[in-house]
Amino acid sequence: MEDDDDNREVLAQTLTAEGASVVVASTAAEALPLMPSADIIVTDYALPRGDAVWLSNALTGTQGPRPIPVLVVSGYDERQEPRMATAPFAAKLLKPVDLDRLCGEIVAALENRA
Repeated sequence: MEDDDDNREVLAQTLTAEGASVVVASTAAEALPLMPSADIIVTDYALPRGDAVWLSNALTGTQGPRPIPVLVVSGYDERQEPRMATAPFAAKLLKPVDLDRLCGEIVAALENRA
């Protein structure tokens, strides 16, 4: 999930090129009904109508025995958004994100989920 059109397009193209099946959303509310079927969620921290912490909390209870990892890509760090420090994200990456590192974090989160 990414509210910036250009960033969303770059992330979707990169992940698709790496072999991922990608579903995109631009708001937390738009993404919520799509999330239970996801293997992993890659999201911006600050989204219209809810942030990544809200999204992660909303996801709780809709998951099966293997929680869906949430990976956050954000221009904010934990000093600016203290709730990020305690949120159960699989990884937190600062923008501009290194796409190779993002892909590596996704692979690691999926391996940890298996």
